[in-house]
Amino acid sequence: SRFTELLDEVYEFEHISLSNGTDILDKSAVLEKISSSDADTVIHMAAKANVDGCEADMERDKELLGFGNEREKEDAWRNEKTAWAVNVFGTQNVVDACIKTGKKIVYISTDFVFDGTKKSYTEDEKPNPINWYAKTKYEGEKLIQNSGLDHVIARIAYPYRALFERNDFVRALIGKLEKSEKLSMVWDHIMVPTFIDDLVNALDILIRTEQKGIFNVVGSQRITPFNAAIAIAQEFGFDESLITKTTRREYFAGKAPRPFCLYL
Repeated sequence: SRFTELLDEVYEFEHISLSNGTDILDKSAVLEKISSSDADTVIHMAAKANVDGCEADMERDKELLGFGNEREKEDAWRNEKTAWAVNVFGTQNVVDACIKTGKKIVYISTDFVFDGTKKSYTEDEKPNPINWYAKTKYEGEKLIQNSGLDHVIARIAYPYRALFERNDFVRALIGKLEKSEKLSMVWDHIMVPTFIDDLVNALDILIRTEQKGIFNVVGSQRITPFNAAIAIAQEFGFDESLITKTTRREYFAGKAPRPFCLYL
C-alpha cells in the first residue's frame, strides 16, 4: 500500500490480490490476470510471513511434498494455504505467468534466508535458512533465479511505517505501551529495522535503472529488540520502566528458531 501511495505519479499500478478476487494459489486466475495486463513488471509481494505459523505448517507441507499425485497435492495446498503453498507453489504460479508473458519479476524476500551466525552478509553469501518460513522464501528465490526471467530479488528486514494501519513490530510495541503493558524484550538478538518509505525508494531505483539480480535492501542500523523498544518509548513518551530484558533462549523457547544476528 505504501509503495503505491508514494509512487502513484511515477508508475501505473494494477493491483492483484485476494482483495480483488485473485488467489495466488489459483494458477489459471494468476495467469489470466497477468496475461491481461500491459505492464512489463510484476512486483511479487505476497507471502505467508508469520514465522511461527509457518513453522507449524512444516510437517503438513513435508507430508504433501511426498504425495505422488500432483493434482491432490495442489488441491490440498489451495485449501490449506500453508507456508509452502503460498511462498513456493504460489510463487511458481506467478513465475509461470511471467514466463508465458515475458514480464520481469521483482520478488520481495527476507534476511531470514541466512542463519545469522556471521557478523554481516553480502548478496553473494550462500543462504542457509534455519526455519520453515525462511526455507520456503529461499525456495521462492531459487524458482525465480532458475526461471530465465529478468528479475530482482530484494531481501528486506523488519519493515515498519510511520502511519500505523498495519500491525508491524513498531505498532505492536506502541499498542502495548499505550496500555501500560509490561514488555519483556530480547537484549542478545540483533535486528535491522527498515523504514518502508526507504524501502519504496530503493525499489523505485532498482526498477527505474533496470537492475537485475539479488539486492539486500535494509536499514542502516543494527539494534537489539530491547533497545528498539526503549527508543520507541522515548520517542512517544511512554514509561521506559515497563520494558525489561530477556534472552533469546527464554523468549523464543518453543518457537521457530531465529537467526541471531542479521546485518545485510
